[in-house]
Amino acid sequence: MKDHNPGKDLRRGSALLAALIVIVILSFAAAGILSYSLTTYLNSQRQALMDQAKELADSEMEMLFYEWKTELLAKIPVVAVPSREPLNTLCNVPPTNTQPFDANFRQPVLGNTWTVTRSITFHPIATTNQGAQGIVPGTLSIGTNYYYDAKTSATTQNGVLGTITFHSGRHFVFSSTSLFQFAVFYQGNLEIAAGGNMTITGPVSTNSSAYIGSQTGYALTLQDTTYYFVDYNGATDPMSGETDRLVGSGALTDPVFNPNPLAPAPPDQIAQRRLQVLQMQSQSSFIGGVDVSADIATYPLAYANIQGDPDPNEIYRAAVAPPPLDSNGHLILEDPVVQETRMYNTAGVLITIDQPAPGNPAAATQIHVGYASLDATNPGANLDAYTTLFQPYLNTIIPSGQIRQVMMDPREVNAGSTGVNLTAVDIGALNTALQAILPANPTTIGTNYNGVVYVYDNTNNTAATDSTHHPGNLNGILLTDGATTPTANDQNGNPLGFSVVSNNGLYIQGDYNTTLINVGGSMVPNPAAILGDAITAVSQQWSVTEANTDTIINRPSNANGSSATMTINAAILTGNTPSDPAPTPNVNSGGVQNLVRMIEDWFNPNPPAGLALTLNGSLGQLFTSKYFNGKYVGNGHQANINDSVYIQPKTRNFSYDSNLKSRQPAGTPTTTNFTKGDFFFW
Repeated sequence: MKDHNPGKDLRRGSALLAALIVIVILSFAAAGILSYSLTTYLNSQRQALMDQAKELADSEMEMLFYEWKTELLAKIPVVAVPSREPLNTLCNVPPTNTQPFDANFRQPVLGNTWTVTRSITFHPIATTNQGAQGIVPGTLSIGTNYYYDAKTSATTQNGVLGTITFHSGRHFVFSSTSLFQFAVFYQGNLEIAAGGNMTITGPVSTNSSAYIGSQTGYALTLQDTTYYFVDYNGATDPMSGETDRLVGSGALTDPVFNPNPLAPAPPDQIAQRRLQVLQMQSQSSFIGGVDVSADIATYPLAYANIQGDPDPNEIYRAAVAPPPLDSNGHLILEDPVVQETRMYNTAGVLITIDQPAPGNPAAATQIHVGYASLDATNPGANLDAYTTLFQPYLNTIIPSGQIRQVMMDPREVNAGSTGVNLTAVDIGALNTALQAILPANPTTIGTNYNGVVYVYDNTNNTAATDSTHHPGNLNGILLTDGATTPTANDQNGNPLGFSVVSNNGLYIQGDYNTTLINVGGSMVPNPAAILGDAITAVSQQWSVTEANTDTIINRPSNANGSSATMTINAAILTGNTPSDPAPTPNVNSGGVQNLVRMIEDWFNPNPPAGLALTLNGSLGQLFTSKYFNGKYVGNGHQANINDSVYIQPKTRNFSYDSNLKSRQPAGTPTTTNFTKGDFFFW
């Protein structure tokens, strides 16, 4: 019998082997866990750094968007931000310099040192240095869109993770939109209480409330969409509000909603009103890029009214007003964006009229022709730059016998004015002069003419020593012979159009801009605009003499050959005297139908159908009239003048010229829009 050998116990060897296997498995598991933990840690660190990189790149994108927007608004180089450089290209639209910009700076962020870059380049359309027509992002407006490629990046070096970089790209879009996107647009309350038949083609918009209808016996027809912001006829929805007025008595007749003028109006007018009357979610930006409240606080002297108080109306009036001056005649600091909207500052031709002392108006009045200077200490430096060129034509452009004639405007006289010093400007003669002067002087006025003519009687009427210097007098400009307006083309062969602007009240006599021009084979109106403190239409037969000696209210029927219609083809921007329900009696603005004012009997001339006033273009109220602020008083008898101010036309037509969306009148204000656009990778 053999003895048992405990050293050769197989069970003990198997246990040891099993233990070793377990140890190896546990080691691999531990190594896997360690590797996983390390990988997770590194990934979390990488993600944390990427999050920081994204935050930095996005922050730089916000800064880039701010600087780009600021530079386009001000059209001057932006001030350098600490640790950053300004954009080295003026982002003109289209820009003349498209060099890319890269600004690098290094700063510690959470213990890491980062290199941040940003660049922006203009992205021309179809290899041209231009933008493209289309819908402005986020709006219903049609404008010119200019595209920019904006790029930012944030990079850091990590000893373990290596290079960490995040790229951010956005397509910025700058949109320049004609102010005249609507047939009628109002900054304040929009009122229509048509006292005659009236049809409005094209969209209507107000940044406040709309009160729209017609008086008994007449029809107001709306063919396009009406946009309102606060109320529609006294209600927040168009279905509840139908016939209410803002002021005055008697309910209005609901408009006829008919999108097709060649067909009968839809029988279900309630349903049609729902389609054509819409409430806006936000106000339209008629003066884009301007913070009115901030400007009033920042530049109180620049935007003071006649009483010397800061007034938002002065910002809205900037399009027609000269720049603000102090008592020494020096420019007052103002918002550079508002400064750019002043058509006085940018006009190709600036005609100023000044009678510095009492005397014979024809002999003493000085007429200067030039352009504006933004020299802070000498803003009048260039007022005579073109006077010599225009001298042979001045007696026909501004006839000597029609300079600062005292004229009785019944609306203003009824409100207490002693008269209007009226100066006539013959648009036909101005056209003749420009056609001769521009090609003969290509390096002087030829390079500066932009289709804008600013006419301004700057005479101070405070000296009560003769009839033309009286503190109760206003200054006005009468536009005559305006059927054919001046034409010129830009560098691309497109019509510049013609814009006449004044800080005074403007009177338009007879047809205006009715001679068509050829654009791409189509005969269309010259893109024209009229901008003034107030705008009054007078018939071809009207005269200063009759206004002063015959009767305050003139009657075209008394003149031989009176025309049955008067037509104005132009975009019109002017002020009104807004309604005020508080006084007793209530003050009425006169509504859209009286935004272009009248001072004659338009109802009963020959032929018996009555004179019709037709406005083709766009009609806008952006401010309250500063000087011609006589309240609207209707066509009833006024004791102050022992007559009526006017008798309304039997028919008034407002037709929207959709060409104004793509061919805005020369130099007129634009509404700007800035969009960050979509993301892209690079």
